[in-house]
Amino acid sequence: MPTPDPLLVAHRDLLTSGRALDLACGYGAASLFVARLGYTVHAIDVSFPALSRLRQEAMTERLPVLCVLADLDNFPLPERFYDLVMVFSFFSPALTSSIVSCLKDDGLLFYSTFNYQHTSVKPGFNPAYLVPTGGLAPFFPELYIIVNEPDAGHERNLSRLVARKPPVYSGLR
Repeated sequence: MPTPDPLLVAHRDLLTSGRALDLACGYGAASLFVARLGYTVHAIDVSFPALSRLRQEAMTERLPVLCVLADLDNFPLPERFYDLVMVFSFFSPALTSSIVSCLKDDGLLFYSTFNYQHTSVKPGFNPAYLVPTGGLAPFFPELYIIVNEPDAGHERNLSRLVARKPPVYSGLR
């Protein structure tokens, strides 16, 4: 199995337990990592072979990972449901508001994906799926930013973000 993203591993001290969502999970390295820490995980991807492999590994280890075959462009996310949302190697600007909405108050977002500089590493990469100059933080103005790395990685072709959804102000004193 692949290893979880270094961003997730480096900030594992922020992780507790609860419900987690792994968007565009691929083979599910992040899903398995957080399930081992006590999260119940919903892992969504468009690849049946990747999800089959993840499901088998989760069953072997008896981990609470539910695999969902879905195209994220046409899959509604529940509101205020997840304590943790993870997105690695996938970017869709249209999905960012749904990501914020599906987080519970005080929920965490871990996001690491390719940015605009990735075309210097992979010239044919579709620029529609690359984070523009400025990184991921501008797409999540509602969140409290813990880690913001707009140009990370050896080739500076990654954008990374760890953020927390602040609690809604209740008006109580």
